[in-house]
Amino acid sequence: QERSKRRVLVRYSKGATYRVRAYNLLSVLEPSVHKDALPPLVVVTPETHIYRRIAKVHTTPEDSFMEIGCDYGITVDKIQTSIEEAGNVPKEWPSETKNEVPIDEKNEDDGNSARVSCVGVDRSIESIDIANERYSSCKFLLVNVLVPEEMATLRTTCESSLQGEAPSIICVDINGNREIDGVLRCVQMIMNEKWKRQPRMIIVKSRFLYWDLKERNKQQE
Repeated sequence: QERSKRRVLVRYSKGATYRVRAYNLLSVLEPSVHKDALPPLVVVTPETHIYRRIAKVHTTPEDSFMEIGCDYGITVDKIQTSIEEAGNVPKEWPSETKNEVPIDEKNEDDGNSARVSCVGVDRSIESIDIANERYSSCKFLLVNVLVPEEMATLRTTCESSLQGEAPSIICVDINGNREIDGVLRCVQMIMNEKWKRQPRMIIVKSRFLYWDLKERNKQQE
């Protein structure tokens, strides 16, 4: 009850502020500050709208995003738009005592200027063709990630065209309700791949896996 009354001051990308009820806010998990990379956090959700909201909340402008099973590219485009809209919001607002970074340094080409921040992957030629036609600002690739050789090719492509040379946030929606074994195999292949940097979060949309995990948790209680 106390949390429902508490409000938090939020600053939007264009500078406007608003006091939002605390229960409407979601925590954002920042990239690991540990010297040694930690295993990625895997989040499982049963519904598409929740899946997309989690992806949007946890993908910051510093992240690079990839969706496996992107279909027509709707989620990839939503994340691309979210990153662009949040681009002017720093993680830490500078204080008056801190020196501003010179404009020349901010605009200095770090080698990522020609790279994309969001990539969509699907094994359907039709889906990839439609996604490329609808969302030209994003990159879409025809790949079956369950084939080891194609997964390795995807990693190489990310190294050459994705910001950060590897995705830090990976979403998985392979036909929504695919059998659990297929979903787990996909997640395992992601975690076993030799990325330039390990993803910090894997978001999985699977009703079967979600309810299976929920049932197991009940049995352990």
